[in-house]
Amino acid sequence: MFGFFEKKYSNPELLAELKTRQDRWFVFLDKLEARIRELTTAGIPELQQVFNEDTDPYKRSHYHMLQGLVGQINNMRDKAINVKEENIISFIYCTEAALPAITTAAGSEYHGYVHNFRMACLDRHNLFDERLNEALESLRNAAGEKDLESAYQQQLEAFEKIRDRFACKQCGGNITIPQMFFIDTYIACPFCQSQNTFSPSTGARMVLHNARELAEQRTAALRLDYENSRPQDPALYKKYLRAMFDEWNKIVPDMTEENEKFYQRLLEEYTFNHYK
Repeated sequence: MFGFFEKKYSNPELLAELKTRQDRWFVFLDKLEARIRELTTAGIPELQQVFNEDTDPYKRSHYHMLQGLVGQINNMRDKAINVKEENIISFIYCTEAALPAITTAAGSEYHGYVHNFRMACLDRHNLFDERLNEALESLRNAAGEKDLESAYQQQLEAFEKIRDRFACKQCGGNITIPQMFFIDTYIACPFCQSQNTFSPSTGARMVLHNARELAEQRTAALRLDYENSRPQDPALYKKYLRAMFDEWNKIVPDMTEENEKFYQRLLEEYTFNHYK
């Protein structure tokens, strides 16, 4: 392999290759980090401006811009992982297999060189991953990521204050709204059985729109556990996905049946793509 082992107990070519690969790896990650800094430095003020100027209550322009930046940064994460697997991990496995036995003096010495190379490269990648995650957090926070949990709790409190304040349009009898609804819903009068239309507030309608995002915020730690696993662990993804849908169903229980079909579809797609 690369002519490294023509000399059994002295291999300066290997030492040179270890240094060259490590230097290239460090420079590669430096360049990715520089690109990430450029994206966040330029993107944060633009995101803030779009968020403030977007009159759409769903802030879709801001959301699409944020997702575009997040996608670019995550692509750099994937690129780093691929280069690490191809140029660092595979190289280590091949090199260690061709080294003298670790029980010999030369074997112990050269295995030590490879171990140091491994640790330096992996530590540098861990630092890159930390900086990348910090950049993503900065984008989301500085871009005005919504505090969906507080907004949701506010809507629950507002609903509790008004749920007993409705009167039947036909007989004037008091109507208690049985649960928080997110779309126009017919409510039967308990006295005359007339159908009354309950129209939720704009804030309540936004709960339905933001329900998945709120569920994802609540389970972000589980998602991060999966994304940081190397290789990525399907069990961690399934744990995250189940927890996220459980939270989604708690927020909008009327959507549970439809959500569960969506959950099964996502799970099947993930399983197919992961094991194909």
